[in-house]
Amino acid sequence: MPVGRSLWPREHGAYAQLLAPLATALALQPPTLAAGLLALAACCAFLANEPLLVVLGHRGRRMRELAGRRAAIHLAVIATAAAIAGAAGLALASRDALGVAAIVALPAAAVVALAWTRAEHSLAGELVAAVALPGAAAPVAVASGVAPTLALAVWLAWAIGYACTVVAVHRVIARHRRPATRIDRIAAIGIATIAVAAAALALSFAPAVLAVPLALASAVLVVRPPRATYLRAIGVALVVASLATGALAVISIPA
Repeated sequence: MPVGRSLWPREHGAYAQLLAPLATALALQPPTLAAGLLALAACCAFLANEPLLVVLGHRGRRMRELAGRRAAIHLAVIATAAAIAGAAGLALASRDALGVAAIVALPAAAVVALAWTRAEHSLAGELVAAVALPGAAAPVAVASGVAPTLALAVWLAWAIGYACTVVAVHRVIARHRRPATRIDRIAAIGIATIAVAAAALALSFAPAVLAVPLALASAVLVVRPPRATYLRAIGVALVVASLATGALAVISIPA
C-alpha cells in the first residue's frame, strides 16, 4: 500500500449530500461572511473524516502504520481550520442561526459516534449521515437571512430525499443476483409513496419539492435495480438528482 494514498473521504455519495445543500443554501440569499465561514467549517469537518478514520485504525492496521502520522497532521490542521471558521461564523451569525446550528449539531455528533464504533457504513449509520450532512446547510441559510422555519423545512426535505437514496442503494446491493424479497416490495411502496406525497405537498408548501427528484430516482432503483457492479453509475445518477433538487429549490422556494 503506497504511503501517499489519498486522505480524501472515500464516500463519494457523501460529497453530494453535503455540497448540493450547501450550494443551494448559498444561492437562496446573497451569502454573508458568517454564512461563508459556516460553510467553510462544514467542508473542513467533512474533510477531517478520512484522516480521523485512519488515525483510529478503521482503514486497517497497515494503513495506520504507513499513513498514520500524515493522517494525524492532516486531521490536526483541518480540524483546527474547522474550529476557527465555525467559531468565527457563529460569532458573526444571528441568534436564529445559533439555534439552528445547535439542532444540526445533534445528528452530526451521532455521525461521529457511529464512526468511532465502526458503524458508519451500516444502514442506520448511513441514514444518520443522510440527515446530518444536508443539515450543515441550514445554519448557513439562516446566517444569510433565510427564515429558520424555511431552512429547517428545506433540511427536512433534503434529509428525506437522501434517506430514500440510502435505502435504495442498500437494496441494490442486497438484490445482486438475488430475487426480490418482501423487504424490496415494502421499500418500493414506501419510497414511491414518499415521492407522490412530497409532490402533492409541494403544491402548497414549496420546500417539499426538494424530496421529489431523489425519491423518484430511489423508487426506480428499487423497482428496477441494476447490478451492484454499476454502483459508480448509480452514484452519478444520484448526483444528477441532487443537482436537479438544488435547481428546483432555487427556482421554486421564495427565501
